Amino acid sequence: AMAAGGPPKVWHFKLVLLGDASVGKSCLVVRFAKGEFFEYQEPTIGAAFMTQTVSLSTEVVKFEIWDTAGQERYKSLAPMYYRGAAAAVVVY
Repeated sequence: AMAAGGPPKVWHFKLVLLGDASVGKSCLVVRFAKGEFFEYQEPTIGAAFMTQTVSLSTEVVKFEIWDTAGQERYKSLAPMYYRGAAAAVVVY
């Protein structure tokens, strides 16, 4: 519980998006983090990083979102982005 008038508790979560190339990972991240949608999204090189803060009634959740590249040539890099993740979203 939070004291009245005190600062809200802030939670930090690392979120990783995984999936094959061209399934919509980047579109989901951009929509969540920036509220935008683009019909055409350039392929991600390696990984892209974005943040989003969600305010709840008494708490704040800060997401650190790692959007991994789906192309086969980047598969060997993927485990590096998983470390410390609180959740993974598999997009297919």
